[in-house]
Amino acid sequence: MSITKAQLRWVKSLAKKSARVESGRFFAEGAQSLRVLVGNQRWIETVYLTDEFAWKNQELTAKLAPEAVEVVSEEEVERMADANTPQGVIAICKLPSFEPRILGTPAIFLEHVSDPGNLGTIIRTVDASGAGTVLIGSGSVDVFSPKVVRSSAGSIFNVEIIQNVSSIEALGELRNLGYKVYAADMEGASVHDAELESKHAWVFGNEAHGLSEETLAAVDQRFSIPIFGKAESLNLSVAAGVALYHSAFAQRG
Repeated sequence: MSITKAQLRWVKSLAKKSARVESGRFFAEGAQSLRVLVGNQRWIETVYLTDEFAWKNQELTAKLAPEAVEVVSEEEVERMADANTPQGVIAICKLPSFEPRILGTPAIFLEHVSDPGNLGTIIRTVDASGAGTVLIGSGSVDVFSPKVVRSSAGSIFNVEIIQNVSSIEALGELRNLGYKVYAADMEGASVHDAELESKHAWVFGNEAHGLSEETLAAVDQRFSIPIFGKAESLNLSVAAGVALYHSAFAQRG
């Protein structure tokens, strides 16, 4: 059965936060997101895909519940998609109703992160490096926006994420759970000389303005990432990747 124009408009509307909040749904695009989703099917409501995608990805689509799959045309996928070059599949997902927990080390707190590409890439790096929960500060970009979901390459479905927390709330809860809190800050000592506690959290700030003075005053230590060339600074997601892998190597000896 063909998708209706009303359904097309509704899926497209999920690019807006207000529609996601109202419906309790968001969408994930592309084959990589679907590969992760087949192992986390509690998220899935409906998967819209083209005949061509189904044919090229038979092993993958065979793992989906048949009642969740709807075949649509390439044009219909393009009308629903946020990506400029959609890959023939869009999954409608339920916003999580389960309560996320702070666990694992390092935990991450992101204060006022505004770039969706950065947020998605950091979540992907958290997943790859084996880090713990990501806490996202109030005023940051919505983690379920299409660009964040796409940039995470499916990792958003693997990582514990807590949104809309204040700096005071996040740092207080981390301390209550026994985490040492480290800030990524250009004025700190080199991260390469850091002796990290076994249970710790990294705090990263806004792309343009860094961390607030209030947050910097509340952390246990500040560490910087040395710049050996002529660049003034590192991109936020790259800096986070360096810190997260420093933690990963320290934990694994």
